[in-house]
Amino acid sequence: MKLKTVFVSAMVIGLGLTLGGQSITAKAGFFDPPIQQALETAPQGVPVNDYFSLGKISNNSAVLADTPFGKGQAVQLTDKVSQLGTVWTNDSSEMSLNSDATASMWMNFGNRNSSSGDGMAFVLQNDTRNLSASSTDNAGTPLGGETLGVWGSDKDKTKSQASDVASSAIKNSWALEFDTYPNKTTGNGAPGVSSSFDDDPNLAAPYAHIASGFPSSSATYTMHSAQGGYYATMNHIQPIYKSSAGWMVDGAWHHVTLKWNATDQTMTYIYDDKDPKTGNPLPNAESRTVSVPKKAIDPGNTGKVRWGFTGSTGTRFEPNAVVFEQIPGIVNANTTATIKDETTQKTVASGDSVGAGHSMRLTYNLAYTGGSQNWKDIKAQLNLPSNIDYTDGSISYGDNALPETKLSKSDIGSGALILPIQELSKTNPTATITLNGDAKVGSTAQLTNKFVGANALTDARTPDFTVTPASKTSPLHMAWTGDSVSGKTSVAPKTDVPVTAQLSYGDQSSVDNSKTTLHPVLNGESLQPEPLKATDKPGQVTYSVPQAKLLSGQDNTLQLYAEDGDGRISDKLTYTITVKAGALDMSVPTGATFKQTTLTGAEQLIQPSDDFNVSVTDTRGANNKWVLYAKATPFVSLLRETLPGSLIYKQGDSKQDLTAGFVEIKSRTTTSDNDIVDVSKGWRADSGLLLDVQGNAIGGSSKQPARYGGTITWSFTNSVSTN
Repeated sequence: MKLKTVFVSAMVIGLGLTLGGQSITAKAGFFDPPIQQALETAPQGVPVNDYFSLGKISNNSAVLADTPFGKGQAVQLTDKVSQLGTVWTNDSSEMSLNSDATASMWMNFGNRNSSSGDGMAFVLQNDTRNLSASSTDNAGTPLGGETLGVWGSDKDKTKSQASDVASSAIKNSWALEFDTYPNKTTGNGAPGVSSSFDDDPNLAAPYAHIASGFPSSSATYTMHSAQGGYYATMNHIQPIYKSSAGWMVDGAWHHVTLKWNATDQTMTYIYDDKDPKTGNPLPNAESRTVSVPKKAIDPGNTGKVRWGFTGSTGTRFEPNAVVFEQIPGIVNANTTATIKDETTQKTVASGDSVGAGHSMRLTYNLAYTGGSQNWKDIKAQLNLPSNIDYTDGSISYGDNALPETKLSKSDIGSGALILPIQELSKTNPTATITLNGDAKVGSTAQLTNKFVGANALTDARTPDFTVTPASKTSPLHMAWTGDSVSGKTSVAPKTDVPVTAQLSYGDQSSVDNSKTTLHPVLNGESLQPEPLKATDKPGQVTYSVPQAKLLSGQDNTLQLYAEDGDGRISDKLTYTITVKAGALDMSVPTGATFKQTTLTGAEQLIQPSDDFNVSVTDTRGANNKWVLYAKATPFVSLLRETLPGSLIYKQGDSKQDLTAGFVEIKSRTTTSDNDIVDVSKGWRADSGLLLDVQGNAIGGSSKQPARYGGTITWSFTNSVSTN
């Protein structure tokens, strides 16, 4: 029997994704092994295809690549010899030059060490060619190599002027190059070779480097004459370099942050500022700040700039790849994380020590500062310090209409915590995550927390710190005494609430009042600590809850604990204080009069008498609103004669007739829990509540004046009028 030999052919299939009107090939698993290895270890980024378009140049080598975090998370610019890849933000993703902005990304240059070439460039440009912008030769063909696809070319050795080189660069641009190959050919062998740019005294090391400049500016290039023609070197602005060949081309992901200052018109670039595995800051990040005048990159004063990356290879190559974290113009956001020792009222810094049992508060702040899109689909990925026993927490927002999310002890747990965050925008610009707990003995390292949205990623770190035990081990106990034993009380508004307790040690030793401090916490807010009174018996606790801090019409929670001179924390007692709801009251005279007036035969305004006092008292709490209205009947005499006139409310030139219906007299938003307003205080002879008497009114004699009377009706609403 014959054996049939079967040959199996593996087919590589590419998936075409439409991106900004062009087809970008998404690759997954089909790169050379070193490239694929880099992609498999790529940090998390945002999906590229929502914001970028492939450069419209011939033979563009740029493709999208997948990472463990999803499809199209990376841009692969080059991976073979003699390539040029470009990718640019689409029209809706351009960066505003009129406001501060931050761009951050991860970059990978492969691991080919001294065999690498040529590198990548971050570019801001307002070239009229838009997506077709690149370096070109005399025929207009896109050109890579030492130009990196952005700088000018000196390939034509007959050209002697720097302007000739600059004219072949991307116009109206600023570039930050990540150059992995030192182009240092000089002398008679340099003309026409296009490999001399890095013969610059600003580059002290003959290896890979980072530097900035203006590609289409003649000042960027210095021309040299040699046998057979001319060649150019480049003036590198604020370079960053090392004395080793592999400091960029080591296979690792390197983090880059760029910060645009719109006021100063400067760009700060920071290289290797984060660890790709942990996200923690790296200690030796290199930073430079350079001037980037708007007129140099935006001569048309559009206020916007297109940005993106170019990458090129020559006879040597490397896999140039980028993962984007934060895209300026789309979402500008920042986050912070702090830990506060509520017992000492001090913010915990890296390396600090905290006493065991101290009340701790972690606060994570997310801030949206602008962009063309809201910050969407945010998840807070928190790594919690292990030396805190968490009790509760909350999530609150800048938009007060959004409800606060309460977090229980079981919601928080320990270790890693993921929390969904509402979309942040101009109307809801902030989110604050607060976690409370008690310090427990142990140490924790610096921890990175990520805030991952669909269109932006940020991170923030909590410090490393240690929680130390008290110097003595006998526990400090506290228990309520007297009327406080019930653990609750109900009081009227504006009432101080005294509580009493007793401190004692487990070994029955005496409490030293002079070395013991009370720590009150009311409704989650740490109040001023108070030492025990020296005149009280040892360990006796007397504390008065300040009425100004109590909220009317609801339960108030007091937590009280003590700390002694040896760092021992007592039991943390809870006391509930219910403040009865306040009220909105008005004080008006029941039989007030207007001043007796002699008629003149002309129209007159008559003031209320001095006893006509109107006031409003609001004990419902601060930020409550009310509007006071009044209306009046016509004034008539005992003989049923109607007074020719009416009751009015006058403010400046405005007169409103109360006999025609309700008139707004006063509106108010309260500023305290006991808000008292004297409504009639500002009334004068020509303003406020007045009786407007016409010239045909009939009075009586001085001994028997005519008397008229009427009724004023007062009314409240509990919100400020928008009329």
